[in-house]
Amino acid sequence: MRKKQREKIIDFTTSALEILFRLGGATTHAFFNRKEFYNQLNDSGFSRSEISNRIRDLVNSGHIEATEESGQKSVRLTRKGKIKLLEKSENKEIDGEWRFLSFDIPESLKTQRFALTRSLRRIGYRPIQKSLWVCPFNKADDIELIVSELGLSQYVANLKTSKTDITNHLNELFDDVL
Repeated sequence: MRKKQREKIIDFTTSALEILFRLGGATTHAFFNRKEFYNQLNDSGFSRSEISNRIRDLVNSGHIEATEESGQKSVRLTRKGKIKLLEKSENKEIDGEWRFLSFDIPESLKTQRFALTRSLRRIGYRPIQKSLWVCPFNKADDIELIVSELGLSQYVANLKTSKTDITNHLNELFDDVL
């Protein structure tokens, strides 16, 4: 697939998920009229059939859910879709607080551990030690979505603080974005 077409699809996917997020706010329970959703996607530069194909891809990948009851077609953003948005977000807002994530995940769950660390990197976390990560960005407050989706809640500690004795080290670690 050509690079420009792939980038266009990725941009469309992100736009579609963002539209559903705006429609639904913080909830993943509400369904929205599919026609309204399609209308908001018409500015994406894709034809109606391409939009349908991309929506089908999003449904098949589990990022959105589509339903039809009594002739009413609806869509909603899933938890997996919210995670994708969180990972793709370029929001670099900081509030002076540090978000620490510490974990001790058994070897039997190494696939989930790998998925967690991949997501941590995408969000903007950086490792201090092998299983201690830190992030200054506000969006990191939503890390619990990923931890619970991966079924790792019992192995992960999530801390938030404004004071630490390693502030200088953390500032150096993030000197390219702070």
